[in-house]
Amino acid sequence: MKKIYCYLLFLALCFTACSLDLSSTEADGKWEEMKLSKKEVHFEHTGGTDTISVKNYSSWWISSARNETSADTNYILPTSIDTGAIDNRLISGGWWSAEVLKDSPNKVVVTVNGAETCLSEDCGKEVFPRKAIITMTAGDIFNNFVIYQD
Repeated sequence: MKKIYCYLLFLALCFTACSLDLSSTEADGKWEEMKLSKKEVHFEHTGGTDTISVKNYSSWWISSARNETSADTNYILPTSIDTGAIDNRLISGGWWSAEVLKDSPNKVVVTVNGAETCLSEDCGKEVFPRKAIITMTAGDIFNNFVIYQD
């Protein structure tokens, strides 16, 4: 008798623990769009730093990026400069880098290197203007901002 009672109790718990809301009209994954403080940042040849924040999420992290030059449209993944392991707070595209701040996880600091003066053709002169696109995420929502160096 105890076995039947335990079985019925178990069955009742299973049915009450699971709920299926068939009346909901809201789609799965419908996240509020990220509200960015800036959609793009502009830098002179001398470089510099700027900060972009997401206003309606408490934290975000770096998903990927890409430099938009004539031959380089490969995606760049966030990695730690020291270890090379994936670190979604840091990313570097050569002439620029970005870091999500530990103490303010809704902000990312973008740093752009200054252009080097180059007089000979074999010293690796960069092509200007330069452009990079960084994709940020806060769970299942994504948004981009653009870095320009003129």
